[in-house]
Amino acid sequence: MVERISFSDIVVASVRKAYYRVSTDFGAPIRALRLKSTFVPGFEIYPQNICLGSSEQGLKLLDGRFILGSQSQDVGSSGIPWNVSAPSEPFARKLHSFDWLNDIAAVRLDTKLLRKKPHYNEMAQDRACQFVDHWVLEFGKWNTYAWESDILIHRVFSWLSNWQVLLGENAETNEAKARRACLYRQLKYLRQIYKRTPAGVMRLKAAACLVLGGACFNGKQEGFLDKGLDLLDDELDAQILADGGHISRNPENLVKILEILLITESALKNRGVTGAKEIRRSIKRITPMILFFLAPDGDLFGFNGGGQFGAQQLKKLMKLKPVEVKSFGYAPHMNFQRLARNGTVLMVDVGGSPERPYDLEAHLAPLAFEMCTGAGRLIVNCGWNEKQPQHWREPMRMTAAHSTLVLAGASAGALCKSGYQTRVMGAGIANVAGPVYAQRKEQETGTWIETGHEGYLERYGLVHRRRVYMDLLGTDIRGEDVLYVPMGGVPLTNGKIPFEIRFHLHPNVKVTLAQDQRSALLIQPGGHGWRFRTDLGPLCIEPSVYLAEGAKPRKSEQLVIRGEAYGDGDGQARTNRVRWSLKCLSGVKASELV
Repeated sequence: MVERISFSDIVVASVRKAYYRVSTDFGAPIRALRLKSTFVPGFEIYPQNICLGSSEQGLKLLDGRFILGSQSQDVGSSGIPWNVSAPSEPFARKLHSFDWLNDIAAVRLDTKLLRKKPHYNEMAQDRACQFVDHWVLEFGKWNTYAWESDILIHRVFSWLSNWQVLLGENAETNEAKARRACLYRQLKYLRQIYKRTPAGVMRLKAAACLVLGGACFNGKQEGFLDKGLDLLDDELDAQILADGGHISRNPENLVKILEILLITESALKNRGVTGAKEIRRSIKRITPMILFFLAPDGDLFGFNGGGQFGAQQLKKLMKLKPVEVKSFGYAPHMNFQRLARNGTVLMVDVGGSPERPYDLEAHLAPLAFEMCTGAGRLIVNCGWNEKQPQHWREPMRMTAAHSTLVLAGASAGALCKSGYQTRVMGAGIANVAGPVYAQRKEQETGTWIETGHEGYLERYGLVHRRRVYMDLLGTDIRGEDVLYVPMGGVPLTNGKIPFEIRFHLHPNVKVTLAQDQRSALLIQPGGHGWRFRTDLGPLCIEPSVYLAEGAKPRKSEQLVIRGEAYGDGDGQARTNRVRWSLKCLSGVKASELV
């Protein structure tokens, strides 16, 4: 475990944060002058509306029912949310971000729905304009909270990408002019505070907002377009790895960036802007990596804060940029290994913690894996997605929330401490899991992956090594977890250290433990069965949760192997080496679970 946040880092971050706060609180007169515009241009072009929203959710919004994450608020069919107290601060952030406009846009673009109920077409436009126009009246000039950088970025991008579908008609009315002036004002402010925006996808999205604004507004907008393109190129160069992965090691971030780039590229094309080579190149690199992370059910595997994006939305997004990709099994820069045979896929995390400041969502889960078959997900991590209740966020980042080995009940690394350190440095990783290595061996009978990490070496003197095998048919999975003192290392103790190896199961999986407590029967939907075995007992079933999908945690179960490893072991004794396997059972039916 390697410490990477020093006292001086905290001091520098504290001073920077204090400066930003003072400049925001006392910079009102200068800000008003800088944001004032004597002339607001009109729109010359519009970006393509990709529309990954849900018309079902959009209809609820038309009735005034805001379901954002795990909470909801009903303002009535003619009400607005801006004069009603939000149920929580995270709800308020989502509300002011306006990402939900995508759902209202989905209503106007749902031709099947409009054939049956054509009045929803005009209703969706009127309701969207009502929500936006009342926001402009309340918060359009300035509001400390509503104009925070991350909220501002989401809102500007959502307004721009949905302008043609929802907000652009009747451009000469007073409301439309005020709406357009407010958008222009927000773009100017975003340009001013760009360096303060959160690193990662948010900063990339901020640069894309400037590009979109410069492309969409008529007249010469070099201050937005040219600057935005330069900034966007810089972010793509910094964040997109050579293999097409993202520096955060979060698969869902790749999908978010692809959506941003496709919308931005469409605006540049409509404006007749050429030369955005970095955008096109990034799209070509990202797309194969998204396919790499797709499970057989068409959705993403969940790692490092990324959850299931939605199979239908992903399918729609990938159709916009169809590519012929030769399948590959290793992402050498994003550090994941993929084993895939006949509809059975294992995704193994063989990387360490992302570098700062791209680690704010990262999990402490070296060597964790997920497994999915044609019948659905089988072995998973507890996972996470942005709709879930925030108090679950930190526990889901710990090692025990993943399908991997946990030594002495401790995580393989440490997050920034809650409180002042987190407020200043963000919820990043304070101590990383140390070096992580991986090797892949293709054999005539199947494929082996061998990987290991030193996240427990400093505290307990042991290295964790994991080997995983898949046969050519995808029906025989074998694994081995070993704890050992590395060559040249000095044992910290010769006593026993407790450990557990966790295999979290998807909520749709039914599990029955055998009497010998060395094996279990796993049944997926449709009666597809797998037999889990281990050479070390006792094997037990414990409660778990699944948060990679939906807005509320789903109850599930996990298989847990417990043991005690010697602190001076070389990994050869059974106490320090655990073998396990998963074998497909053809013809097993759910009715056999008795």
